[in-house]
Amino acid sequence: MQNDQPAPSPRRPLGAKDVTAGVFLVAVALAGLYYNQDYEIGLAAQMGAGYMPMLVFGLLGLLGAAVAILGIKGEHDPLESWAWREMVLILGAMAAFGVLIERVGMAVSVAVVVVISGLADRQQTIRGIAGLTVALVAICWAVFTLGLGLNVSFLPPALTQF
Repeated sequence: MQNDQPAPSPRRPLGAKDVTAGVFLVAVALAGLYYNQDYEIGLAAQMGAGYMPMLVFGLLGLLGAAVAILGIKGEHDPLESWAWREMVLILGAMAAFGVLIERVGMAVSVAVVVVISGLADRQQTIRGIAGLTVALVAICWAVFTLGLGLNVSFLPPALTQF
């Protein structure tokens, strides 16, 4: 007696981490593009307020799609659990920057972002966070205040009113 059914093909495991990350990136990109609709895009020669966000969200969407496709095709680790602590700290750092930038200036906002996001890395030391904070505040001052002349207070407004 012969079995007429074909032998089951070995299934490759789905790269759940990559697929999940890719879908998340695409969702963030779509949300960003949706909220960016109200801003003028302009042209590359005359960029409107929505040009750079559109470009960044578009690239983020492409990156997310590529990551998801590679996760479907590749053989990667399955999704074990979410890094909730790290995710909350990183998202909280970004939210804190958005809330603080106009109230306390760029220097304090950047320092808060670096400290909060530095806590997401369990292997980071206080010395490493302090060094990174000083370096990034100095870089932001050089690039945004000196180089680009950004019209955002670098120091807290209370210190600049003298």
